[in-house]
Amino acid sequence: MRSSSALSETVVSADVRVRFLQYLRDLWHYRDLFRALIERDVKVRYKQTALGVMWVILQPLFMAGAFSLIFGRVVQMPSAGLPYSIFYLAALIPWTCFSNGLSQAAGSMEGSAGLISKVYFPRLIVPSAMVLGTVVDFAIGWLLFNGLAIYRGFWTWWFIPFTPVLLVLQLFAAMGIGLVLAALNAQYRDVRYVTPFLLQAGMLCTPVIYPLERLLSTRFTEQLGVLIYLNPMAGVIETYRALCFSASYVPWKLLAGNSVTTAALLAFGIWFFRRREQAIVDLL
Repeated sequence: MRSSSALSETVVSADVRVRFLQYLRDLWHYRDLFRALIERDVKVRYKQTALGVMWVILQPLFMAGAFSLIFGRVVQMPSAGLPYSIFYLAALIPWTCFSNGLSQAAGSMEGSAGLISKVYFPRLIVPSAMVLGTVVDFAIGWLLFNGLAIYRGFWTWWFIPFTPVLLVLQLFAAMGIGLVLAALNAQYRDVRYVTPFLLQAGMLCTPVIYPLERLLSTRFTEQLGVLIYLNPMAGVIETYRALCFSASYVPWKLLAGNSVTTAALLAFGIWFFRRREQAIVDLL
């Protein structure tokens, strides 16, 4: 016979929808921390450097000059009717923003271990802030590219409405992949060594050095065509190059396919990160 003094236990568990709404409220509640992390990232990045933000300009300029010399003058790679300086800067500026945001997001949980282990806040804020912190670098590079395009006579006003859309696309792509790598890096520190290799391989699979037509003119056109649609940065780079002439040259089909891929990457990245979020503090 059950004792009358036995204690009953009540377990309250919110459903998935309630937990998700609470998570969104937490993200909004900690928006000041999100802004502070972005500011910290921007300030620390060039702290105690002699040239400061000038590195944002020097890096793509140096790479564009090297690519123009090697692939333009020596290899004589076609440049889709653009001067080599415009052709390569149109790719290097968004790709640099994407790669920097992804790599910083991948190592963000390890770098903020002290903060994460002391106070509660949605951990999603940390890698997201690292990605959005690259917008400052992109803005400086974008002004450089537009100034050069105006000087060379390859600027159109279509850059103004298209740039925010393309920027969101590359940021979301970096965030989706970066969230997965950030969660994995908390447990497997090998990720810090794998990430640069993945970015180098990704650059070779993206039309940064060569025009997209050159990639699709091989005997593996069908297989490579599928990979291009799965590569979010392919549409971003090709659109920037196309806008140097007119919006009528924009690869709408590729851009639409890349947008679907980016949405899937972001959704999967958020889901994967949240699945492992509770264990990240213990792992760090």
